Amino acid sequence: MSVLARSFRLEWMQYATARKPGGLLMIDRRTLCGAAMGIAAMSALSACGGQEGGSQGGAETVPASWLKCRVGKLSEIDPLLVQDRAGLQVLSAVFTPLMRFDANGELVPGAALSCAVSDDACTFTFKLPEHAVFHNGERVTASSFKIAWERLVRAIPSGESASDAEPVFGRWGSLLRLVDGYAALRAGRASEMVGLRCPDDATFVVTLTQPCPYFDHVTAHPALGHVPATELANPEAFCLKPVGNGPFALKYPWERGRGVMLVSFADCVIGAPLVAGVLLDPMADTVAAYKQFRAGNIDITDVPVDQLSDAEDIATPAPDGLSMAVDARLAHGVEGGLLYLSLNCVSGVFSRPEMRRAACLSVDREALCRKVLKFSGEPALGPISPRVAEIQPWDACTYDPEGSLQLVEAAKLAALQNDPVEGEGSAEDGTETDAPLPDPLDLDIDLIYRKGGTGARVVAHVVRDLEAAGFSVKTEALDTDDFVKRYRAAEFDCALRTLEPPVPALEAIADELLTYDRSSAGISVYRDEQLDHVLAEARRAIDVATRRALIQDALSMAGESLPLIPLAHPAYTKIASDRVAASAVDAFGKIDLFASELV
Repeated sequence: MSVLARSFRLEWMQYATARKPGGLLMIDRRTLCGAAMGIAAMSALSACGGQEGGSQGGAETVPASWLKCRVGKLSEIDPLLVQDRAGLQVLSAVFTPLMRFDANGELVPGAALSCAVSDDACTFTFKLPEHAVFHNGERVTASSFKIAWERLVRAIPSGESASDAEPVFGRWGSLLRLVDGYAALRAGRASEMVGLRCPDDATFVVTLTQPCPYFDHVTAHPALGHVPATELANPEAFCLKPVGNGPFALKYPWERGRGVMLVSFADCVIGAPLVAGVLLDPMADTVAAYKQFRAGNIDITDVPVDQLSDAEDIATPAPDGLSMAVDARLAHGVEGGLLYLSLNCVSGVFSRPEMRRAACLSVDREALCRKVLKFSGEPALGPISPRVAEIQPWDACTYDPEGSLQLVEAAKLAALQNDPVEGEGSAEDGTETDAPLPDPLDLDIDLIYRKGGTGARVVAHVVRDLEAAGFSVKTEALDTDDFVKRYRAAEFDCALRTLEPPVPALEAIADELLTYDRSSAGISVYRDEQLDHVLAEARRAIDVATRRALIQDALSMAGESLPLIPLAHPAYTKIASDRVAASAVDAFGKIDLFASELV
């Protein structure tokens, strides 16, 4: 195990055994990035994967005063069309949403000056500054948000004339699903969302159909920035050169397959960035990107697993795992997502609580992260990453193969010792019976997962652990469409799933994972009325402390009933060149471009 890996494992175990009550596992980056970075924007995820052959954007052609940052292969840079992490990196630079997350991961005003929440947590009133402008000089108004948000919810124009053509929607419109009028606009029954109102240019009012006290956190997503109406008159041009109000503006229209060149926007409402410009180089292949980094063509990139030792030789790890500086250029830390098994708690073997616990205890998460994920993941002690919030770890996430086997054996014995049905007689009272012997405990498991990526290797590891505990596992690799159909129909015993939360908030992640019958990642085969009640109370709680306490209760309840088995939280390893004076990585592995600075 490398020095960096050992260091991170030690920090992780310290978190598990010596956490500070009520605190977040976050370090104040301001003390490390300098006073000039006191306000930092939420930026988007730096992706892995991609194109061979080095710099696609011509890193050598940009001025020396520019930061050169590797991202994954770019597919789109329009908020309506962006699907991937690389695209979100662009959006976070070009747009400033209503709210944003500062260097500590705390929610602070972005394009809005303030946010007022009604007593029923259904109405949010945002006040905008009078002086804010877009990159084209046009004034930012409340209607700019209304136009942008409704654009995300409407079906994407396809150009097809057939009335029965299946509508296609952007990925991020669903973030607004609680806004009044969302369903009607999405279905084409209305021309606007009635829950979005603009009493004047500086006031934007959002009304929801149900309480959601953390909706202000949702508005911090980079796709929910506002756009000038004049630019949308030419959607083809906007697609390649979106105009926003963020800290950076596109210098030229984007040429597909090449890098995105961003120039500093001094009139950004949150302030000017610390670098004159940024080149986002779309290299999806991590190994090729690291070679370009070693050649001096890239300033910040991800570190491939097989180059971790090399990276440790040339750069000192950042003590907090977040903040890269001249004397600490290597950042390794855990993200806010979750790799987990969703369990069918209604039928089959996992309808029995003790079998869910046995399965959870059987998984060696540390070996999974070390041998399979190669430190691109860290063991999940519960469903919430410590980079998002602190919760009490689930004791069932402790690796205990003996305890798992004992639970299974005890269940087998109990099944075999079931008494005959009362009144059917027995050999002892001299009567004969044709009653069948009790069936042995059914330990067959059908595990489904999506094709591609590391899914097959993760499943192979989990299967070995489950079978060591006495389960018999059949696995099926499915295309995404088939996987979704099987999952929604509850035709599985367990399903390997990944949650990449778009909002780094405890409330949003808990709601996403534990809400019954959520079409995205929520539980479709588990129902606990008491858990539902606690979650509903949390949604109505305006007071943050009260709300967080209720969510902690809900998570504790889920830790006992185990409707899902946490496996790992994604982890990142990024390195900066000696040209970088300061930069940082947020809870989801994103490079904070706004807070980046060159020497």
